[in-house]
Amino acid sequence: MVQFVNVRELKDHLSEVIRRSHGGDVVVTSRGKPKAVLHSVSEEDLEDYLLANSPKFLRMLETSYREYRRKGGVPLKRLLAQTERELARLRR
Repeated sequence: MVQFVNVRELKDHLSEVIRRSHGGDVVVTSRGKPKAVLHSVSEEDLEDYLLANSPKFLRMLETSYREYRRKGGVPLKRLLAQTERELARLRR
């Protein structure tokens, strides 16, 4: 279930709103217009979330897929190394 909260309520009750996000997304509004979404994420899912929302990583996957189609594959070792570098960059 999606919930809505305005910026002032978020500022005044941040801890409570974060707890509410565990039950579903919370849309943050300003002057009645959506500005952000709070989405609960577990520690285990954080890497997946960061990678899925990284334009650089998505481009890297697309490049790898094109190379796979053209040459028959990309060495797993190379893809894993690129992934580790991208994760390290995202964590900074």
